[in-house]
Amino acid sequence: MKRSFYYQVYVLFLILLLSGCSFAQSETSANHLTIVSWNVQNLFDGTDNGFEYDEFKNGTGWNSEKYQARLQSITAALKGDSRLNPDILALIEVENEGVILDLADSSCLNYKWSFFAGTPVYPADTWQDDDSFQSVPIGMGVLSALPFIETRVHSFHLENSSIPRPVAEVWVDTGSGPLVLLVCHWKSKLGGEKKTESLRRAGSALIARRLAEIEAERAGTPVIILGDLNENYDEFSRIGAAYPCALLPDTEEAAALIQKAPAGVRSDFRDFLVLSREKPPKPNFFTASGTSVYSPWYELEEGLLETQSNSAGSYYYKDEWETIDHFLLNSALFNGHELSYGYFRVLSEPPFANAAGHPNTYNPRTGNGLSDHLPIVLILNKRQ
Repeated sequence: MKRSFYYQVYVLFLILLLSGCSFAQSETSANHLTIVSWNVQNLFDGTDNGFEYDEFKNGTGWNSEKYQARLQSITAALKGDSRLNPDILALIEVENEGVILDLADSSCLNYKWSFFAGTPVYPADTWQDDDSFQSVPIGMGVLSALPFIETRVHSFHLENSSIPRPVAEVWVDTGSGPLVLLVCHWKSKLGGEKKTESLRRAGSALIARRLAEIEAERAGTPVIILGDLNENYDEFSRIGAAYPCALLPDTEEAAALIQKAPAGVRSDFRDFLVLSREKPPKPNFFTASGTSVYSPWYELEEGLLETQSNSAGSYYYKDEWETIDHFLLNSALFNGHELSYGYFRVLSEPPFANAAGHPNTYNPRTGNGLSDHLPIVLILNKRQ
């Protein structure tokens, strides 16, 4: 009987080992909470349902076998050599809820709680001049080892048009009080940086509103904005301070530009987030508006990110690093209560990065690679 038991354990170990899982020591412990955010670059399932990108259609070579292999590669990377065991995993660019459920049921991950926010078929974006319909078959998913208290999806509007970029709001029971996640995938710059900025600012307006509402309803609740915002933490500097963007630095120059708002615009309207390098975040040049959040990317600028030896961002485009994947933290994560900011890092080592240190982009034709984004990691300290 004992021999049979040990034999079964041995077989189980071999199955996990061969499937790409490992038992590497985790960064997570009873004293910490590990959150990973990762744009996984168009994670499609193996079934055609009419909305796939061309390279993910069965007729071009995509199939269930490639899908399963990709799932295995992603889960093995997260739980293998990366030495991670994320308590919470937020994934961007996921086709549908079925993909999230497949990941939740993976032998490597085995999450008990999951949530998906999809992007439906919608009228053409407002910056286009025709009335055609488009579809974006990618959404966002959250996987968690911790129970959810509440989940909801927000949409937002620009003038009279609904913008098809949902925001997933997830309240997590951490055992040390609730934690609110606002998971985003803002509009890319495809179509022009300035022309599409209004859509990213619409997204930041929704976030600013929710931050104010959550603080009014339950003061002191920790909130994290995370995901792919398609905007750098230093975007304002990169565009030469030419116009307001969704993420503004807490500087005199940015505040002065905002104060030049046209006559008739509500003075209390905030369609931007103020990024602070202070802990806790607080506005110095902007009036108190509930929109000041801390960006760990400032630690890269200050040389505090020890693991940044081969990466100055999470996305590499046109021979330049970008910091478009974010964790933005409200002041409650710096007040010394149950949860507090620990540290931030980018997973910039293999298999997430290639030999050049750039993201190991997935190739649907060959099945090689992982994603054109690097995962980012946030560690929170839990008070015992």
